[in-house]
Amino acid sequence: MITAKITFALADWIIEWRKYQDKNPSFDECVKFVEWKLEDYKLSDSDKRIIKSILLYESE
Repeated sequence: MITAKITFALADWIIEWRKYQDKNPSFDECVKFVEWKLEDYKLSDSDKRIIKSILLYESE
């Protein structure tokens, strides 16, 4: 389950990524970040939709 803490961490990570890479991270890179933060948790389809929404919201 993606918590508010993970949501904010992902949003901050996307912003930092853009600052140094000068492009948005891919959806797969965002999924890897969240999986790393959650360790042994298997993401559901709902979690992946949330990740996609955060990426879309934070993208330029």
